Amino acid sequence: MRFASILLVVLTSWMILGTLETNAQTNGSRFGQDSVRCVTNLALYRDFYKQKKYKDALGPWRYVFNNCPRATENIFINGINMYNVFIAEQKDSAIKKNLVDTLMMIYDLRIKYYDNEGKHLANKANDLLRADSTRSFEAYGMLKKSITLLNSNSEETTLINFCSTAISGLKAGQLQTDAIIDLINRSGSIIDFNLKKAKIKTDSLKWNRIRTIIDANTFPLLQCNEISALFRNMLSAEPQNLGLLKRITEILFHRGCTDDSLYLITLERTNALEPNTNTAFLIAREYLKQKNSIAAVARLTKVAEKLKDNASKAVCYYYLGVIYAEVKDFPKARTNALKAIQLKSDYGEPYLLIADCYARSSSDCGNDNITSRYVYWCAVDKVNDAKRADPKLTVTADNLITQYTRNFPTKEMLASKNIKSGTQYQVGCWINETTLVRIIKEIKK
Repeated sequence: MRFASILLVVLTSWMILGTLETNAQTNGSRFGQDSVRCVTNLALYRDFYKQKKYKDALGPWRYVFNNCPRATENIFINGINMYNVFIAEQKDSAIKKNLVDTLMMIYDLRIKYYDNEGKHLANKANDLLRADSTRSFEAYGMLKKSITLLNSNSEETTLINFCSTAISGLKAGQLQTDAIIDLINRSGSIIDFNLKKAKIKTDSLKWNRIRTIIDANTFPLLQCNEISALFRNMLSAEPQNLGLLKRITEILFHRGCTDDSLYLITLERTNALEPNTNTAFLIAREYLKQKNSIAAVARLTKVAEKLKDNASKAVCYYYLGVIYAEVKDFPKARTNALKAIQLKSDYGEPYLLIADCYARSSSDCGNDNITSRYVYWCAVDKVNDAKRADPKLTVTADNLITQYTRNFPTKEMLASKNIKSGTQYQVGCWINETTLVRIIKEIKK
Protein backbone atom coordinates (compact mmCIF):
# COMPACT_ATOMS: atom_id res chain seq x y z
CA MET A 1 0.00 0.00 0.00
CA ARG A 2 2.83 2.39 0.85
CA PHE A 3 4.59 1.72 -2.48
CA ALA A 4 1.32 2.30 -4.34
CA SER A 5 0.90 5.61 -2.56
CA ILE A 6 4.41 6.72 -3.51
CA LEU A 7 3.89 5.59 -7.11
CA LEU A 8 0.68 7.60 -7.30
CA VAL A 9 2.52 10.72 -6.10
CA VAL A 10 5.29 10.18 -8.63
CA LEU A 11 2.88 9.67 -11.52
CA THR A 12 0.90 12.73 -10.54
CA SER A 13 4.13 14.76 -10.38
CA TRP A 14 5.09 13.59 -13.87
CA MET A 15 1.73 14.78 -15.17
CA ILE A 16 2.33 18.20 -13.58
CA LEU A 17 5.81 18.31 -15.05
CA GLY A 18 4.41 17.68 -18.47
CA THR A 19 2.58 20.98 -18.32
CA LEU A 20 5.55 22.89 -16.84
CA GLU A 21 8.53 21.33 -18.57
CA THR A 22 9.07 23.92 -21.26
CA ASN A 23 8.54 26.82 -18.91
CA ALA A 24 10.81 25.28 -16.30
CA GLN A 25 13.62 24.82 -18.75
CA THR A 26 13.17 28.35 -19.93
CA ASN A 27 13.57 29.58 -16.35
CA GLY A 28 16.86 27.79 -15.65
CA SER A 29 15.73 24.15 -15.49
CA ARG A 30 14.08 24.28 -12.11
CA PHE A 31 13.74 20.47 -12.09
CA GLY A 32 17.23 19.80 -13.44
CA GLN A 33 18.38 17.98 -16.56
CA ASP A 34 16.40 14.84 -15.67
CA SER A 35 13.10 16.22 -14.48
CA VAL A 36 11.50 12.79 -14.11
CA ARG A 37 14.19 11.56 -11.70
CA CYS A 38 14.02 14.87 -9.83
CA VAL A 39 10.27 14.62 -9.24
CA THR A 40 10.53 10.92 -8.38
CA ASN A 41 13.21 11.49 -5.74
CA LEU A 42 11.44 14.59 -4.49
CA ALA A 43 8.29 12.56 -3.82
CA LEU A 44 10.26 9.70 -2.25
CA TYR A 45 12.21 11.82 0.21
CA ARG A 46 9.14 13.86 1.16
CA ASP A 47 7.20 10.74 2.02
CA PHE A 48 9.99 9.38 4.22
CA TYR A 49 10.52 12.84 5.74
CA LYS A 50 6.87 13.10 6.77
CA GLN A 51 7.25 9.77 8.57
CA LYS A 52 10.44 11.08 10.24
CA LYS A 53 12.39 8.26 8.60
CA TYR A 54 15.29 10.60 7.95
CA LYS A 55 17.88 7.95 7.13
CA ASP A 56 15.60 6.53 4.44
CA ALA A 57 14.90 10.04 3.16
CA LEU A 58 18.59 10.90 2.89
CA GLY A 59 19.32 9.11 -0.43
CA PRO A 60 16.53 10.67 -2.52
CA TRP A 61 17.02 13.99 -0.71
CA ARG A 62 20.66 14.06 -1.76
CA TYR A 63 19.66 13.53 -5.36
CA VAL A 64 17.30 16.51 -5.47
CA PHE A 65 19.74 18.62 -3.45
CA ASN A 66 22.55 17.94 -5.93
CA ASN A 67 20.57 17.88 -9.17
CA CYS A 68 17.53 20.12 -8.84
CA PRO A 69 17.97 22.45 -5.83
CA ARG A 70 15.67 25.06 -7.37
CA ALA A 71 12.68 22.71 -7.34
CA THR A 72 11.56 23.98 -3.90
CA GLU A 73 13.15 25.72 -0.93
CA ASN A 74 11.74 22.95 1.26
CA ILE A 75 14.70 20.84 0.10
CA PHE A 76 16.92 23.09 2.23
CA ILE A 77 14.47 23.50 5.10
CA ASN A 78 14.02 19.73 5.39
CA GLY A 79 17.74 19.08 4.90
CA ILE A 80 18.66 21.45 7.72
CA ASN A 81 16.17 19.79 10.04
CA MET A 82 17.42 16.30 9.19
CA TYR A 83 21.09 17.14 9.64
CA ASN A 84 20.41 18.81 12.97
CA VAL A 85 18.87 15.53 14.09
CA PHE A 86 21.81 13.50 12.71
CA ILE A 87 24.26 15.79 14.54
CA ALA A 88 22.39 15.55 17.83
CA GLU A 89 22.38 11.76 17.64
CA GLN A 90 25.98 11.29 16.51
CA LYS A 91 28.57 10.30 19.14
CA ASP A 92 31.65 9.93 16.91
CA SER A 93 33.42 13.33 16.86
CA ALA A 94 34.95 12.90 13.38
CA ILE A 95 31.62 11.92 11.81
CA LYS A 96 29.88 14.69 13.71
CA LYS A 97 32.33 17.26 12.33
CA ASN A 98 31.56 16.14 8.77
CA LEU A 99 27.85 16.37 9.46
CA VAL A 100 28.27 19.90 10.80
CA ASP A 101 30.27 20.88 7.71
CA THR A 102 27.49 19.52 5.53
CA LEU A 103 24.92 21.49 7.50
CA MET A 104 26.93 24.67 6.92
CA MET A 105 27.12 23.89 3.20
CA ILE A 106 23.33 23.45 3.04
CA TYR A 107 22.92 26.92 4.49
CA ASP A 108 25.42 28.38 2.00
CA LEU A 109 23.58 26.92 -0.97
CA ARG A 110 20.22 27.97 0.40
CA ILE A 111 21.51 31.54 0.45
CA LYS A 112 22.86 31.12 -3.08
CA TYR A 113 19.57 29.88 -4.53
CA TYR A 114 17.01 31.64 -2.36
CA ASP A 115 18.71 34.82 -1.02
CA ASN A 116 17.57 36.23 2.38
CA GLU A 117 21.20 36.06 3.50
CA GLY A 118 20.78 38.02 6.75
CA LYS A 119 18.13 35.68 8.17
CA HIS A 120 19.83 32.48 7.01
CA LEU A 121 23.23 33.55 8.37
CA ALA A 122 21.67 34.09 11.80
CA ASN A 123 20.07 30.64 11.73
CA LYS A 124 23.29 29.12 10.42
CA ALA A 125 25.23 30.62 13.33
CA ASN A 126 22.64 29.47 15.84
CA ASP A 127 22.82 25.90 14.54
CA LEU A 128 26.61 25.97 14.51
CA LEU A 129 26.73 27.09 18.15
CA ARG A 130 24.32 24.34 19.11
CA ALA A 131 26.26 21.71 17.16
CA ASP A 132 29.84 22.74 18.00
CA SER A 133 30.47 25.48 20.55
CA THR A 134 34.22 25.39 19.80
CA ARG A 135 33.48 27.12 16.49
CA SER A 136 31.94 30.17 18.13
CA PHE A 137 34.35 32.56 16.39
CA GLU A 138 32.99 31.38 13.02
CA ALA A 139 29.49 31.97 14.34
CA TYR A 140 30.51 35.46 15.47
CA GLY A 141 31.44 36.40 11.89
CA MET A 142 28.12 35.07 10.59
CA LEU A 143 26.14 36.93 13.24
CA LYS A 144 27.99 40.18 12.65
CA LYS A 145 27.25 40.03 8.93
CA SER A 146 23.64 39.07 9.61
CA ILE A 147 23.19 42.10 11.86
CA THR A 148 24.84 44.32 9.25
CA LEU A 149 22.35 43.09 6.65
CA LEU A 150 19.20 43.00 8.79
CA ASN A 151 20.01 45.85 11.17
CA SER A 152 16.83 46.71 13.13
CA ASN A 153 15.11 43.58 11.83
CA SER A 154 17.56 41.35 13.69
CA GLU A 155 15.92 38.95 16.14
CA GLU A 156 16.59 38.92 19.85
CA THR A 157 18.29 35.48 19.69
CA THR A 158 20.73 36.89 17.17
CA LEU A 159 21.75 39.69 19.54
CA ILE A 160 22.18 37.34 22.48
CA ASN A 161 24.35 34.96 20.45
CA PHE A 162 26.31 37.87 18.96
CA CYS A 163 27.06 38.98 22.51
CA SER A 164 28.14 35.54 23.74
CA THR A 165 30.38 34.84 20.71
CA ALA A 166 32.02 38.27 20.94
CA ILE A 167 32.83 37.68 24.60
CA SER A 168 34.20 34.22 23.81
CA GLY A 169 36.35 35.74 21.07
CA LEU A 170 37.70 38.38 23.44
CA LYS A 171 38.58 35.83 26.11
CA ALA A 172 40.25 33.60 23.51
CA GLY A 173 42.37 36.50 22.24
CA GLN A 174 40.64 36.51 18.85
CA LEU A 175 39.02 39.90 19.41
CA GLN A 176 39.90 43.16 21.13
CA THR A 177 37.70 45.33 23.34
CA ASP A 178 36.75 47.47 20.33
CA ALA A 179 34.66 44.49 19.19
CA ILE A 180 32.75 44.64 22.48
CA ILE A 181 32.17 48.37 22.02
CA ASP A 182 30.97 47.68 18.47
CA LEU A 183 28.63 45.02 19.84
CA ILE A 184 27.17 47.43 22.40
CA ASN A 185 26.63 50.11 19.75
CA ARG A 186 25.07 47.76 17.20
CA SER A 187 22.79 46.00 19.64
CA GLY A 188 21.88 49.28 21.33
CA SER A 189 20.58 50.88 18.15
CA ILE A 190 18.54 47.76 17.34
CA ILE A 191 17.08 47.60 20.84
CA ASP A 192 16.24 51.33 20.80
CA PHE A 193 14.45 50.91 17.46
CA ASN A 194 12.38 48.00 18.70
CA LEU A 195 11.53 49.73 21.97
CA LYS A 196 10.22 52.75 20.09
CA LYS A 197 7.96 50.66 17.89
CA ALA A 198 6.83 48.32 20.71
CA LYS A 199 3.06 48.53 21.13
CA ILE A 200 2.57 46.05 23.94
CA LYS A 201 4.25 45.80 27.33
CA THR A 202 5.63 42.31 26.73
CA ASP A 203 7.63 43.54 23.74
CA SER A 204 9.13 46.36 25.79
CA LEU A 205 9.99 43.97 28.60
CA LYS A 206 11.59 41.56 26.13
CA TRP A 207 13.90 44.14 24.56
CA ASN A 208 14.78 45.72 27.90
CA ARG A 209 15.65 42.25 29.21
CA ILE A 210 18.00 41.74 26.26
CA ARG A 211 19.66 45.07 26.98
CA THR A 212 20.11 44.10 30.62
CA ILE A 213 21.70 40.78 29.63
CA ILE A 214 24.09 42.43 27.17
CA ASP A 215 25.03 45.22 29.60
CA ALA A 216 25.63 42.80 32.45
CA ASN A 217 27.97 40.66 30.35
CA THR A 218 29.88 43.30 28.37
CA PHE A 219 30.60 46.30 30.57
CA PRO A 220 32.61 44.33 33.16
CA LEU A 221 35.04 43.60 30.30
CA LEU A 222 35.68 47.29 29.59
CA GLN A 223 37.86 49.82 31.39
CA CYS A 224 36.31 52.96 32.85
CA ASN A 225 37.82 55.19 30.16
CA GLU A 226 36.35 52.96 27.44
CA ILE A 227 32.92 53.01 29.05
CA SER A 228 33.08 56.77 29.47
CA ALA A 229 34.08 57.36 25.83
CA LEU A 230 31.30 55.06 24.63
CA PHE A 231 28.61 56.81 26.67
CA ARG A 232 29.84 60.31 25.91
CA ASN A 233 29.22 59.60 22.24
CA MET A 234 25.72 58.36 23.02
CA LEU A 235 24.95 61.38 25.20
CA SER A 236 26.11 63.84 22.57
CA ALA A 237 23.30 62.55 20.36
CA GLU A 238 20.65 62.41 23.11
CA PRO A 239 21.70 64.69 26.01
CA GLN A 240 18.19 64.77 27.54
CA ASN A 241 17.38 61.04 27.24
CA LEU A 242 16.37 60.20 30.81
CA GLY A 243 16.45 56.44 30.22
CA LEU A 244 19.98 56.66 28.82
CA LEU A 245 21.13 58.86 31.70
CA LYS A 246 19.84 56.38 34.27
CA ARG A 247 21.45 53.51 32.42
CA ILE A 248 24.82 55.29 32.34
CA THR A 249 24.82 56.15 36.04
CA GLU A 250 23.83 52.61 36.98
CA ILE A 251 26.54 51.02 34.85
CA LEU A 252 29.24 53.47 35.98
CA PHE A 253 28.24 52.87 39.61
CA HIS A 254 28.25 49.07 39.43
CA ARG A 255 31.44 49.06 37.35
CA GLY A 256 33.19 51.19 39.97
CA CYS A 257 33.72 54.12 37.61
CA THR A 258 32.26 56.84 39.84
CA ASP A 259 35.52 58.81 39.79
CA ASP A 260 34.99 59.53 36.10
CA SER A 261 33.54 63.01 35.63
CA LEU A 262 30.79 61.57 33.44
CA TYR A 263 29.21 59.96 36.51
CA LEU A 264 28.51 63.29 38.22
CA ILE A 265 27.44 64.86 34.92
CA THR A 266 24.80 62.21 34.34
CA LEU A 267 23.60 62.39 37.95
CA GLU A 268 23.15 66.15 37.68
CA ARG A 269 21.26 65.88 34.38
CA THR A 270 19.07 63.09 35.75
CA ASN A 271 18.21 65.10 38.85
CA ALA A 272 17.40 68.16 36.74
CA LEU A 273 14.94 66.17 34.61
CA GLU A 274 13.51 64.10 37.48
CA PRO A 275 14.33 65.40 40.99
CA ASN A 276 14.80 62.45 43.28
CA THR A 277 16.06 62.05 46.84
CA ASN A 278 18.35 59.11 46.10
CA THR A 279 19.85 60.80 43.05
CA ALA A 280 20.42 63.98 45.04
CA PHE A 281 22.18 61.98 47.73
CA LEU A 282 24.45 60.34 45.15
CA ILE A 283 25.29 63.80 43.83
CA ALA A 284 25.96 65.04 47.34
CA ARG A 285 28.21 62.07 48.01
CA GLU A 286 30.27 62.88 44.93
CA TYR A 287 30.72 66.46 46.14
CA LEU A 288 31.77 65.13 49.53
CA LYS A 289 34.45 63.06 47.80
CA GLN A 290 35.64 66.33 46.29
CA LYS A 291 35.68 67.87 49.80
CA ASN A 292 32.86 70.22 48.76
CA SER A 293 30.36 69.80 51.59
CA ILE A 294 28.68 73.13 50.77
CA ALA A 295 27.66 71.91 47.31
CA ALA A 296 26.59 68.56 48.76
CA VAL A 297 24.25 70.18 51.28
CA ALA A 298 22.94 72.63 48.68
CA ARG A 299 21.87 69.81 46.32
CA LEU A 300 19.94 67.92 48.99
CA THR A 301 18.39 71.05 50.47
CA LYS A 302 17.13 72.09 47.05
CA VAL A 303 15.51 68.71 46.50
CA ALA A 304 13.97 68.72 49.99
CA GLU A 305 12.27 72.03 49.19
CA LYS A 306 10.67 70.54 46.07
CA LEU A 307 9.38 67.37 47.65
CA LYS A 308 5.75 67.29 48.77
CA ASP A 309 5.28 63.98 50.57
CA ASN A 310 6.62 63.65 54.11
CA ALA A 311 8.20 60.21 53.54
CA SER A 312 10.45 61.52 50.75
CA LYS A 313 11.29 64.65 52.74
CA ALA A 314 12.23 62.46 55.70
CA VAL A 315 14.69 60.51 53.57
CA CYS A 316 16.16 63.75 52.28
CA TYR A 317 16.72 65.12 55.79
CA TYR A 318 18.24 61.81 56.84
CA TYR A 319 20.74 62.05 53.96
CA LEU A 320 21.51 65.62 54.97
CA GLY A 321 22.27 64.27 58.43
CA VAL A 322 24.58 61.66 56.91
CA ILE A 323 26.47 64.39 55.04
CA TYR A 324 26.92 66.51 58.18
CA ALA A 325 28.07 63.41 60.05
CA GLU A 326 30.65 62.78 57.33
CA VAL A 327 32.20 66.20 57.95
CA LYS A 328 31.84 65.68 61.75
CA ASP A 329 29.29 68.42 62.24
CA PHE A 330 27.41 66.21 64.68
CA PRO A 331 24.93 68.80 66.01
CA LYS A 332 23.63 69.53 62.50
CA ALA A 333 23.61 65.82 61.73
CA ARG A 334 21.32 65.27 64.74
CA THR A 335 19.11 68.23 63.84
CA ASN A 336 18.41 66.82 60.40
CA ALA A 337 17.95 63.30 61.71
CA LEU A 338 15.33 64.57 64.16
CA LYS A 339 13.54 66.40 61.32
CA ALA A 340 13.39 63.09 59.46
CA ILE A 341 11.91 61.38 62.51
CA GLN A 342 9.27 64.10 62.92
CA LEU A 343 8.17 63.57 59.33
CA LYS A 344 8.20 59.77 59.50
CA SER A 345 7.66 58.24 62.94
CA ASP A 346 8.55 54.67 61.89
CA TYR A 347 11.88 55.71 60.43
CA GLY A 348 14.61 53.88 62.36
CA GLU A 349 17.76 54.81 60.45
CA PRO A 350 17.92 58.43 61.74
CA TYR A 351 18.08 57.10 65.31
CA LEU A 352 21.02 54.90 64.32
CA LEU A 353 22.69 57.92 62.74
CA ILE A 354 22.35 59.90 65.98
CA ALA A 355 23.73 56.93 67.93
CA ASP A 356 26.73 56.80 65.61
CA CYS A 357 27.33 60.53 66.11
CA TYR A 358 27.23 60.07 69.89
CA ALA A 359 29.67 57.17 69.77
CA ARG A 360 32.06 59.10 67.53
CA SER A 361 31.99 62.00 69.99
CA SER A 362 33.38 59.98 72.91
CA SER A 363 36.89 61.40 72.74
CA ASP A 364 35.57 64.98 72.55
CA CYS A 365 32.86 64.69 75.21
CA GLY A 366 34.86 63.52 78.20
CA ASN A 367 37.69 64.74 80.35
CA ASP A 368 39.27 61.33 80.81
CA ASN A 369 38.95 57.63 80.05
CA ILE A 370 35.94 57.36 82.34
CA THR A 371 33.80 60.37 81.43
CA SER A 372 34.35 59.78 77.71
CA ARG A 373 32.41 56.52 78.12
CA TYR A 374 29.20 58.20 79.22
CA VAL A 375 28.16 59.02 75.63
CA TYR A 376 27.65 55.31 74.98
CA TRP A 377 24.68 55.30 77.35
CA CYS A 378 22.97 57.82 75.09
CA ALA A 379 24.07 55.93 71.98
CA VAL A 380 22.40 52.73 73.24
CA ASP A 381 19.24 54.72 74.04
CA LYS A 382 19.01 55.85 70.42
CA VAL A 383 19.62 52.35 69.10
CA ASN A 384 16.76 51.08 71.23
CA ASP A 385 14.60 53.90 69.83
CA ALA A 386 15.48 52.65 66.34
CA LYS A 387 14.30 49.12 67.23
CA ARG A 388 11.01 50.46 68.54
CA ALA A 389 10.46 52.63 65.48
CA ASP A 390 11.32 49.93 62.96
CA PRO A 391 11.47 46.30 64.18
CA LYS A 392 13.14 45.29 60.91
CA LEU A 393 16.31 46.92 62.24
CA THR A 394 16.43 44.63 65.28
CA VAL A 395 19.39 42.52 64.13
CA THR A 396 21.46 45.57 63.17
CA ALA A 397 20.46 47.36 66.35
CA ASP A 398 21.35 44.42 68.59
CA ASN A 399 24.80 44.19 67.02
CA LEU A 400 25.36 47.89 67.68
CA ILE A 401 24.17 47.56 71.27
CA THR A 402 26.69 44.76 71.83
CA GLN A 403 29.40 46.95 70.32
CA TYR A 404 28.52 50.08 72.29
CA THR A 405 28.00 48.39 75.68
CA ARG A 406 31.54 47.09 75.55
CA ASN A 407 32.52 50.71 76.12
CA PHE A 408 30.37 51.24 79.24
CA PRO A 409 32.36 52.13 82.36
CA THR A 410 33.01 49.51 85.03
CA LYS A 411 31.59 49.65 88.55
CA GLU A 412 34.98 50.71 89.88
CA MET A 413 35.19 53.54 87.36
CA LEU A 414 31.82 54.90 88.45
CA ALA A 415 32.77 54.57 92.13
CA SER A 416 35.76 56.80 91.53
CA LYS A 417 33.33 59.45 90.23
CA ASN A 418 30.75 58.87 92.98
CA ILE A 419 28.13 57.79 90.45
CA LYS A 420 25.80 54.85 91.05
CA SER A 421 24.49 52.45 88.44
CA GLY A 422 20.76 52.82 87.76
CA THR A 423 20.59 56.52 88.56
CA GLN A 424 19.79 59.35 86.17
CA TYR A 425 22.68 61.27 84.68
CA GLN A 426 22.92 64.35 82.49
CA VAL A 427 25.47 63.81 79.71
CA GLY A 428 26.85 67.20 78.76
CA CYS A 429 28.89 68.33 75.78
CA TRP A 430 26.80 68.97 72.64
CA ILE A 431 24.69 65.89 73.46
CA ASN A 432 23.05 67.36 76.57
CA GLU A 433 20.70 64.45 77.29
CA THR A 434 19.55 62.73 80.47
CA THR A 435 20.10 58.98 80.50
CA LEU A 436 20.38 55.97 82.82
CA VAL A 437 23.76 55.06 84.31
CA ARG A 438 24.87 51.55 83.36
CA ILE A 439 28.02 49.48 83.88
CA ILE A 440 29.66 46.95 81.64
CA LYS A 441 29.07 44.04 84.04
CA GLU A 442 25.32 44.45 83.74
CA ILE A 443 25.34 43.31 80.14
CA LYS A 444 23.27 40.18 79.66
CA LYS A 445 24.61 37.86 77.01
